[in-house]
Amino acid sequence: MCCLQSHGPSFGVPTGRRDGRISSLTLANDLPDVNDPIEVLKSKFHAKGLSTKDLVLLTAGAHTIGTSACFFMPQRLYNFNGHNDTDPSINPKFLQRLKLICPLGGSSFQRLHLDWSSQFQFDDHILRNILNGFAVLASDAQLVEDGTTKRFLQSYAGGYGIGKSSFGKDFAAAMVRMTNIQPKTGPNGEIRKACHKVNS
Repeated sequence: MCCLQSHGPSFGVPTGRRDGRISSLTLANDLPDVNDPIEVLKSKFHAKGLSTKDLVLLTAGAHTIGTSACFFMPQRLYNFNGHNDTDPSINPKFLQRLKLICPLGGSSFQRLHLDWSSQFQFDDHILRNILNGFAVLASDAQLVEDGTTKRFLQSYAGGYGIGKSSFGKDFAAAMVRMTNIQPKTGPNGEIRKACHKVNS
């Protein structure tokens, strides 16, 4: 719903998906991490049956609206290679803004928008931000470090809308593919009555 309200694509997903009854740190480690290098990101997506194109679509599409926390920023802003340095891929003008919002030793709960051009609208600005060094998260910036992912970024960055880039339509299709990753069947899991807790 938030995607549609933000002028993004509308898409239906299969209903009745079962949720697990337990949480697992081991399984959580299968998820992409903000500090993963591009090859690890690609590997994690491929392990779930998703393509490199899906990696670009789902990463950029999910980050065209919403916020992150300064909790994820210290390594990128203040200790990128372990020498009190900064990620050199960050546009210098943007770096100063990020450091103002997330100062060293500041609150890790401070929020910052993931898409500085149009943070309340689903569009292709996030793609150009990533290409031009205005990515907030290190994992977003990694999409420029690989020839294939960079080409996908460039191909979608031409303009979102009717007759322009197919970014919205392709993002919707990738979201549906993601909902079909390893579905639980039969007695494995449950359909929750409240999404934030297991059924009693």
